[in-house]
Amino acid sequence: MNFLRLFFFILLFSNYSWALLEVSVIKNDDNALPVKILPFQIVGTVEGGNLIEEIITNNLNRTGHFSAKIDPSFNKNLINFSSLKTEKIEALVKAKIEKQSEKIFNIKLEVIDPYSEKTILRKKYLVHNSGIRRTAHFLSDEIYESILGIKGSFDTRLAYVTVSKNSQGNKEYRLEISDSDAQNPKTILTSADPILSPVWSPDQNRIAYVSFKNLRSEVFIQYPFVRRKTIKLPYFDGIASSPSWHPDGKKIAITLSKNGNKDIYFYDFESKKLERITKNSSIDTEASFSADGKKMVFTSNRSGQVQVYIMDLDTKNISRATYEGNYNAKAVFSPDGKSLALVHRIGKNYRVGVLDIKTKDLTILSENELDESPFFAPSGDMIIFSTNKKDKGILSVVSILGRQTFELSSVNGEVREPSWSNYSK
Repeated sequence: MNFLRLFFFILLFSNYSWALLEVSVIKNDDNALPVKILPFQIVGTVEGGNLIEEIITNNLNRTGHFSAKIDPSFNKNLINFSSLKTEKIEALVKAKIEKQSEKIFNIKLEVIDPYSEKTILRKKYLVHNSGIRRTAHFLSDEIYESILGIKGSFDTRLAYVTVSKNSQGNKEYRLEISDSDAQNPKTILTSADPILSPVWSPDQNRIAYVSFKNLRSEVFIQYPFVRRKTIKLPYFDGIASSPSWHPDGKKIAITLSKNGNKDIYFYDFESKKLERITKNSSIDTEASFSADGKKMVFTSNRSGQVQVYIMDLDTKNISRATYEGNYNAKAVFSPDGKSLALVHRIGKNYRVGVLDIKTKDLTILSENELDESPFFAPSGDMIIFSTNKKDKGILSVVSILGRQTFELSSVNGEVREPSWSNYSK
């Protein structure tokens, strides 16, 4: 039995405000793998411990891979494998949570395959009681990987912008972060000026974003978990927009309208140097990197239409990625580098699609009128994006498998510009 010591600490700052998002399930997948979760056995007083199996269930269901349900009537002491096979249950999840001290509790997690009648995961964890939700997300990742053989993305974070009106009736913009399920939200920046395009750094310690606080579009770097002064990138001639971190975390791509022409530049944090990457009389913008840092995808109108292009960063060779339709934009690489999530226009509607880079096959995932800013989960099985419903900005998450869909909305205003972090360190 493997033994891991896992201590989670949630950093809360007194000046944080909270703006909880409402989560609404829009579509379920009837063909997902059935998973039975038993109510976790709790020994001693573990505050919030009874929420863990509920959070795990919701996590698994959002991916589109699973149809997970809690079964309180199941006899955990006598597993009837024949009955589980009849129900076509793919996995049985059980756990015991036991308080070890005032702030530490022990979790024993077990995942059983009813068809082989073998335990495919049996681990023991020591966990700090300050992070029940974080614990549930971690355990969800463990269960996900034990069944599918690939890493889950539950123990990650979202960043997004909310827009509401203050008591004087003026717009107020907030840069917020939350867990991957939109719970445990925290406001890390409040501004009377627009906040755009937040994006997590690869190490999850910084967020780059665009602000108009100095009456012009500039890129700033915010530290969400430590008390450190916000960094502003040097002022460059023209408008700065669309920041995107290189996977090495040492440089960032931005769009600059220097000399009246929009091109993509790299800014190196160590050398403080700016390098022009695209050199075309057209508009080149919305850069994003492949996970290995070898390729960059961007939007350009160099063909006379708004299309997506891919640059090999070693050779600087550029190839066109999209051909279907006359508008494709805001593309990002999937974690495996084989696909792009992008915005595709159909008539007057803008929808999120996934493009197979090799075959050029485009699959439309959404059915909305105005979708923007798609972003892959680090596991590659879900995409978050912003959309507009009833003249209100919300976030939507769709699973690539089965099109499982849920929406995140704010009671007090709009939600925009999502970004999904990398895996937690």
